[in-house]
Amino acid sequence: LTPLHQAGVCAFYGECGRNPEVNVSLVPSKVPCLSNTPARAAGGALLSLLRRVCPELARGDNDTTRVCCSYGQLVALRLSVELSGAVLARCPSCARNFANLYCHNICSPDQSLFTNVTRVANFSAVPGTQAVLEYQLFYRRRYAEAAFASCQGVRLPATGGYAISTMCGRYGAQLCTAQRWLDFQGDKNNGLAPLQINFQLLPNGSEPGQGIAPLDAPVWGCDEAPSAEQEPCSCQDCAQACPPVVPPADPPPPFRIGRADGVLVICVLLFAGLALAFLAAVLCRRGAAEV
Repeated sequence: LTPLHQAGVCAFYGECGRNPEVNVSLVPSKVPCLSNTPARAAGGALLSLLRRVCPELARGDNDTTRVCCSYGQLVALRLSVELSGAVLARCPSCARNFANLYCHNICSPDQSLFTNVTRVANFSAVPGTQAVLEYQLFYRRRYAEAAFASCQGVRLPATGGYAISTMCGRYGAQLCTAQRWLDFQGDKNNGLAPLQINFQLLPNGSEPGQGIAPLDAPVWGCDEAPSAEQEPCSCQDCAQACPPVVPPADPPPPFRIGRADGVLVICVLLFAGLALAFLAAVLCRRGAAEV
């Protein structure tokens, strides 16, 4: 359903109504329309909102910035980013990396390079289009694991636990991995996803073929600031941000006299001196008594 995988080409675009397969959703999001067509120019209100929600995708002005999302899709994306930001706000780099996962997913002008639509339906609210119900996303494993690592240590002050435990389903924080983390984000039954997204994490050198190029975008480490106006994550949320532990100084070398223990030699000499003094005192007293 995505025959053309090429830079500057979308896999879907616009909104095609609610997904009838999703009964419970905390976020009233709509599914996109199948559209394997060139990316659209972003201008006016769309470009202004893009600079706030997905600044990494705002690469220029109205003539050079292109996207694969409509204004309505970007508004829905902003709501999702704000919800995740409330949980991950303690670590700006984590929040930015997580937002970028969805920015590239929904708005990247090269969307078709790493997206493959696998299932559609004809219930679309837009005449002549089909609604996307399921698709695959191809990521480089390095990219996914780096984004996951930046969020792994972020804590929730209210509970004292890890934020990642609320974003990994039944696995919780201890058993969560980059793959399980993304799988939960793409599960249409999680109460947030409007459709099913199947994440494929590929190692370097592994190519899926058919023109698909796994996404491998830049990622900020939790000890890095995503912008000049922001700070790195705190030590409490990021082990890499903690100051290095200064190792204790080496113990002084043992006191030795020649090859012998210096303290033992001094003790022996002191004992010998006391013994000689005692013998001398005894002999003196005996000599005085004989006189």
